[in-house]
Amino acid sequence: MTSRVRGDALADAGRALAGLGADGLHGPTSAEFAAEVAREHPARDVFTAATADAAAACGVPSPGALAEDVYANFVWTHFVCKLLMTARPAEVIDHVLARTDLRELAAAEAAGPSILSGFHYTGFPLMALALAMSPSAPLITKARVDVLEGDAGNKHDDHVVYLSDRSAPLRMTRALKGGRSVWAMPDVVLPGVRTAEARFLGHAMRVGAGLGTIARLSGRPCTPLFWTMTGPDAVLRTGAPIPAAARSEDDVIQDLVSAQADFISRNPAHWLEWYAVLDEAPRLRARVKAGNDRIWARLARALD
Repeated sequence: MTSRVRGDALADAGRALAGLGADGLHGPTSAEFAAEVAREHPARDVFTAATADAAAACGVPSPGALAEDVYANFVWTHFVCKLLMTARPAEVIDHVLARTDLRELAAAEAAGPSILSGFHYTGFPLMALALAMSPSAPLITKARVDVLEGDAGNKHDDHVVYLSDRSAPLRMTRALKGGRSVWAMPDVVLPGVRTAEARFLGHAMRVGAGLGTIARLSGRPCTPLFWTMTGPDAVLRTGAPIPAAARSEDDVIQDLVSAQADFISRNPAHWLEWYAVLDEAPRLRARVKAGNDRIWARLARALD
């Protein structure tokens, strides 16, 4: 009986949030919903302990307090943002287009397409949506089909390519050669995906390999992406383009990771995947994903 009551409370909180549309991204209803998810998430302790361990390994001060801040950003990103994007997509599109500053991207795109490479930062689904709806409209890569997309997702969508699909590298290369940028986030690595090792804040880290090869085959550079968020407003920043011609895959990947590490060292609570630096990252990620799926199964009633 207790589990059923909690489930009803979670669905009710989600329904109240969805009723606000894009206004629900911030404010007391958002905070109440996030607090309910945070309490109920089965992998909360796993997430915060792993985040604290990873931050400590990288020499970040106060790793325990940081882990709690990262967890709050994780919940807002994966549940507040995604619930509203699913329940009220048109309103959220209007919101991100009005409140996201993409001027640096437009300036970078004037030099031609590139692999736009960022990590999983707070609000990344909103940034992906803003990019997809922008004049640039890069090909958006995703690690795998999201639980909200059903069993197969829309694998023929012209805007999205799943890295779990064997045709992904070819589609990315063709897009770049055809004048279209590609957005990729190599900090999340799926089982069976080829990886490369890089140094991140003095610690070894495995990231998805292949971006350097795709850049070299397409003749286009990699451009680091970062963003900051202040309330409802987001500002996208671009780093210096990283050339791939006549360079090794490892060198290109290291430059990409170093650019992100510099940003993360100044904004540590903004990165949601700290446990990527741990050897047991695949197991931890699987446990967090299983917890996410259990929460979404209970929130499905809010989307009816």
